[in-house]
Amino acid sequence: MTAPSLEDFLLLSVDLTAFEETDLLGTGMAQGYLEKVRGACGDEIVAALLDAHRAARADAAAENGNQARTPLEGEVFDRALRHRVFSDDRLGPVARNIIKLWYAGMWYALPPEWIDRYGAHAAVGTSTVTAASYQEGLLWRAIAANPPGAKAPGYGSWARPPRIADRYLKGARR
Repeated sequence: MTAPSLEDFLLLSVDLTAFEETDLLGTGMAQGYLEKVRGACGDEIVAALLDAHRAARADAAAENGNQARTPLEGEVFDRALRHRVFSDDRLGPVARNIIKLWYAGMWYALPPEWIDRYGAHAAVGTSTVTAASYQEGLLWRAIAANPPGAKAPGYGSWARPPRIADRYLKGARR
């Protein structure tokens, strides 16, 4: 079996996080995250997850008459991803952990039932990947904030009230 590729992991991560590949690469964490997932789950499960993701993309592309590499949007792809990945007892918890890994910068321990059924690996416990993973978490980009204690916004920025983009207000008044 060949080791899971970074390219395939990034394509999966784009679909799981709804961030562009350039955003994910810009964190500098992609290779480290792939290695963390491989260390926690093993190459066999990571390869199965990437295969299921490819199959979900192919299912959605066939139904939409689209190319499998182009961005897939809408209910058809969501349904295929839920069917092939998230509803799978073996792959679903891993996919959910990858989402948490990208957003929070932490690998959370898989459920004990998962470990009992599919086995424990060296990096199975809750841990960070690197010191930078907290700072580079997608959570901060998603909420347009800086991580507390890191990436200071600049001198005097605290003097101005925070700005909330109109797209997040959903009809509420300022």
